[in-house]
Amino acid sequence: MNKPGIDLADLIKHYEVHNKSEGKSPRTVEGYKEILGAFYRWLKQQGAPTAMGSVGEDEVRAFIIELQGRPGRHGKLSPHTVANRVRGLRAFFAWLARQGYTDRHLLQDLRPPKIAKPLVEPLTPKEIEQIFSVINPKTALGARNRALLSVMLDAGLRLSEVATLKADDTHLEERYVKVLGKGYKERMVGFGVACQRALLHYAFHFRPEPVHPRVDAFFLSLDGYALAGSAIQSWMVRLSKTAGIPRLHPHLLRHTYATMFLLNGGDLFLLKQNLGHTTLAMVEHYLHIASQRAAIESQGYSPLDRCDVGQRRNGRSSRPPLPAVAGGIYPHAGLRLGGGRRASR
Repeated sequence: MNKPGIDLADLIKHYEVHNKSEGKSPRTVEGYKEILGAFYRWLKQQGAPTAMGSVGEDEVRAFIIELQGRPGRHGKLSPHTVANRVRGLRAFFAWLARQGYTDRHLLQDLRPPKIAKPLVEPLTPKEIEQIFSVINPKTALGARNRALLSVMLDAGLRLSEVATLKADDTHLEERYVKVLGKGYKERMVGFGVACQRALLHYAFHFRPEPVHPRVDAFFLSLDGYALAGSAIQSWMVRLSKTAGIPRLHPHLLRHTYATMFLLNGGDLFLLKQNLGHTTLAMVEHYLHIASQRAAIESQGYSPLDRCDVGQRRNGRSSRPPLPAVAGGIYPHAGLRLGGGRRASR
């Protein structure tokens, strides 16, 4: 076999079959196909050869530079998107090396571009109240949307997870759901009493009959079909406008859940399990956010305020002394910020 002479298009098709046979999700398979297809089309546009022996790190780096200049939603293509493209290409070239198409991993030394990590603030209790206030639970649509919003915020489910949540996996009396996460990994996540009430209200009063027995989703459209993730996404856009909170999106609910879970005293390892993460790296990011929120709340324990510096006149204080503080570090931060229930799983 003339391995260097194999066209890249054939190897991309082989890689797609390999990913499908390994049980990767359709979304993952399609993502790799899109990234590699874009690279192949770029090579053709440049008039560059597409045989495996003619493609390596130099060509990939030139492609990355071209990506960084492409238009995106907010000007140029975001660094996060470019980094995902690089990871996809690295995975493909690593596979080529494992399969023996190349003598070594040609992109071993290629690293994704650095990504700025902006601080994404979770929803505040006031904002959460504002969002729920614009949903009418006395209608079929409102009851469903209130239940959907509740379980996303109270169990930290991803958009794809809530869209594929099955009726048989929604245990309302026991207050937990079984969800299918990334990599086809199942996990069980509990939720609180307020969420339970919203789910029961929808399930027993407004949830329509499935249009046919094969529809097993818990959240349904008004005509009995499974509610698609795209429909939830569109509804969330409308909800953000109605509630007057433009930054609202599905993943912000998950972000808010994780932050409040920690502020309310939840365990870091339990949060990792509830979110379905394989490592603590992302969970530690939420811990950082929660710590900063708690630090802001420490304003109430300002040493200067309690010493009354600058407020004394002729040896007298212009206001009564503040009460003494008892307890540990930020003892009430979780109660004020998290509101509602305290995590106990």
